[in-house]
Amino acid sequence: MVVSTSAELPRFTGYLMRRAYAKATVSVRACIDLEIPVREVAMLATLAERGALSQRALSDLTGVNRTIMVKVVDDLETRGWVVRERNPQDRRSYALRLTEAGSAALDGLLADLDRGELLLTESLTTAERARLRSALSALLEGETWLSIESLSRYAGFLIAQAHHLLRGWAKDALAPLDLDPRDFGVLSAIATDQPCSQNHLAQALGVSPPAALSFVGDLEAGGLVRRERNPDDRRCYDLTLTPAGLERLGLARTAAGEVQARVTDRLGAGPDAELRHLLARVIAD
Repeated sequence: MVVSTSAELPRFTGYLMRRAYAKATVSVRACIDLEIPVREVAMLATLAERGALSQRALSDLTGVNRTIMVKVVDDLETRGWVVRERNPQDRRSYALRLTEAGSAALDGLLADLDRGELLLTESLTTAERARLRSALSALLEGETWLSIESLSRYAGFLIAQAHHLLRGWAKDALAPLDLDPRDFGVLSAIATDQPCSQNHLAQALGVSPPAALSFVGDLEAGGLVRRERNPDDRRCYDLTLTPAGLERLGLARTAAGEVQARVTDRLGAGPDAELRHLLARVIAD
């Protein structure tokens, strides 16, 4: 995987964070034997650190939607890793408690995360790993995820939470333009090198060419992107922005700049620049 050749996208912390999040997901999946989402590891870790908690309290601490929480807890209970018990402080409700099997499973999962962390950050020195974790923690200051001490030491875990945070900011900023953060990335990458091949777009976004082409569909339907067969290779497409696409990209750049300013305000210009540098190192082969 290489960093985008686009002169624009790597200037945005959110873009680099998304690429790092994708790599972190792959790194963890390569090391965890069980088909278990990291959010379930987070719940086990929270119960191990806090003791028995109500389902509502666990939802608040981990930031997991309460509807999703029901399914996750059912899965953990089926595995024998948690049990529901009457809450001694409120007999009308139940508390979730980690079982011995759950504690043993958590130990194994944390060992898997250790291996995934090394895989994710293999391009960094020990000092750089520490600076990356520090910058991510500063960006996430005040977020409840940081209260899970056994997970907040992992850069991969912090990257995942930072990605969700910045994506939320970007979605809010771009919503008035009827654009998603991914749409901004697509428009920006195409504009950098028009006519843009699907392979170039895929490289810029860090996805496969078929996936990149699928991202174009809605933008093409909305009159923002033009797609034409490459005259030299009829199997490929050339992508260009329409006048409407260029106009919308200009507005999106302003919105993205406002999101980036929020990041810089929270971290400071120097630490934000270093965070982008470290993230670029993480995602580069």
